[in-house]
Amino acid sequence: MITVKEIAKMCNVSPSTVSNILNGKSNMTEETKKRVLEVVEKTGYRPNFFAQGMRRQNNKCICIIAEELLQFSTPPIVEAIMDVCESKGYRSILINMSMYEKWKKTGVNLGDEKTLRENTSPALLEAQAMRADGVIYVAAHGHVLNNIPEDYGIPVVFAYGHSTLRDYKSVLIDDCGGAELLTDYLIKKGHKRIGVIAGKEENLHTVERLKGYKKILNENGIKYDENIVFFADWERKSGKEYARRLLEMGVNTIWCMNDLMAAGAYDAITEAGLAVGKDISVFGFDNREVSEFMTPMLSTCELPLKKMGETCAELMIKEIEDEDFRKQPAYKTMVPCELVLRDSVR
Repeated sequence: MITVKEIAKMCNVSPSTVSNILNGKSNMTEETKKRVLEVVEKTGYRPNFFAQGMRRQNNKCICIIAEELLQFSTPPIVEAIMDVCESKGYRSILINMSMYEKWKKTGVNLGDEKTLRENTSPALLEAQAMRADGVIYVAAHGHVLNNIPEDYGIPVVFAYGHSTLRDYKSVLIDDCGGAELLTDYLIKKGHKRIGVIAGKEENLHTVERLKGYKKILNENGIKYDENIVFFADWERKSGKEYARRLLEMGVNTIWCMNDLMAAGAYDAITEAGLAVGKDISVFGFDNREVSEFMTPMLSTCELPLKKMGETCAELMIKEIEDEDFRKQPAYKTMVPCELVLRDSVR
């Protein structure tokens, strides 16, 4: 079995440096820390208390691993997790992997499983080295997360993404339910032909939201028209482009699957000499700050980010403190969205 001294020699550092890094006490550079953790991962080294399968005492410590702290959805989730941890007497430690920048530099598609595993591995080792009692993994967007080993050894709860592995529970947005709410609202307001500017076609949020939209159309006897559904890239520019095309087709009710694309729809409507909320109705999704700054203010569907964070923290603490609960097969907790009605729908 490989030793700390051997790892130190391979990394050209002292054994005490390796030990400190593994115990979360090091003030070494990120480059040195990453080099050591990568060697630890490649060699399969584990501190003795892991290798011996010893059951550690509850250290009242939860590690939050975030894919991208700058993603708009992440800070509210993380803040809510920390608030619950503090109220329950748990310390919380945050590791930000800054995944968006890494993906941009490598040119790899967001969510590529191999890249995700490679970037997640050092953070997982660091959480173990900190003697964390559990890990809450906060995804930057909704995608499948099979980047945690099944034999990781400590509880894991996923936020904003889910795993197909049976060991790990997930807390997700009820995208389908949110789409049902807003589609039903629009139909009851008299809007029968609702154009859609969706996200990327394969994206899980897009798939679920489109499912809810189709369900309510069907329940109201309205045929789904694929010609007025466009798949975009979540950005304002694409919202403008596809809103212009919907306007050319005579569509006067537009649902955008995020608020940034709705801002683009506003641009197209204004350029066409029309008025949002009078000539054309627009509905968004997310309830980001921009939705309140638009004129008129945008009606949208609010993501339950704070509630997601609270739910994750409560599940994790129960996983740590209740062995029977921890042994339950994985399941998904869906947190409902709420409509925020403003002035963009006539």
